[in-house]
Amino acid sequence: MLDNRILTFLTVCKEMNYTRAAEQLHITQPAVSQHIQYIEEYYGVKLFTFSGKKMSLTKEGKLLETSLTAFHNNEIYLKEQLSSMADKKKTVHFGTTLTVGEFMIARPLSRFLQRHPNADVSVTVANTKELLAKLDCGDIDFAILEGDYPETLYAHKPYVMENFIPICSKSYPFEKEPKSIYDLIHERLLLREKGSGTRSILEHALLDFHLSFEDFPNTAIIGNMNAIKEMVIGGSGISFLYESAVKKELEKGLIQKIPLEDFSLQHEISIVWKKNNLFEDSFQELFEELFQIVPE
Repeated sequence: MLDNRILTFLTVCKEMNYTRAAEQLHITQPAVSQHIQYIEEYYGVKLFTFSGKKMSLTKEGKLLETSLTAFHNNEIYLKEQLSSMADKKKTVHFGTTLTVGEFMIARPLSRFLQRHPNADVSVTVANTKELLAKLDCGDIDFAILEGDYPETLYAHKPYVMENFIPICSKSYPFEKEPKSIYDLIHERLLLREKGSGTRSILEHALLDFHLSFEDFPNTAIIGNMNAIKEMVIGGSGISFLYESAVKKELEKGLIQKIPLEDFSLQHEISIVWKKNNLFEDSFQELFEELFQIVPE
């Protein structure tokens, strides 16, 4: 069981403000200061520096934050597993990006729940940025991500390889048949919001063509994938999505893949968890059962 002073330190790291940390923890600001002072004296280092009102972690503080975050997340998972053993039921708390949550996770989850009808299962669907934040604070144990993540901080395992394709309506009114990604620049590009995995993938793919979103003068930011698909079907613009996300629409002829000669992209969707997790072997067993991924 972690000392409350450690939880105070981690909350200050998150908020970078003593007053907001005190409000989050429901304690006084002097108590927060005392907790931080105790930890600094215990380890013999300064944890924070101040430049005016701006608060920053020292390099020693950053190291301590990384280490204590790992301890904190391990304790959360340990508590879950001990409770599971006592209740004799499986506990699985994880997150997925929207594409994975809507189009890829239902079948493996159904199989798992058939084998464990009393399982405590919680799936958070959010964008990559939000899921990484939830991993950092221990709200979820692992996440299935489309987008990029810092591999120095997270361990990962491949989930699936997915085709990432340009799409339009079946009768989209191109002035001339597009053969190159450069032929799409003047079309309205329908994009997900910042922090979305699909947006990040497209952003990095465009760099290979020395392009950015700014090269598309007509863009629309849509924070819902189904809305993007409906707008594509209605001829409101083009987009780039995982092929599995538009499988039904492709089969029905509502959406078509734009046959570009210079664009072909497969992207790995990954199972991601925090490094330095003491329960990695348990994770591997869970991945094998839940997603039928055999340990390496």
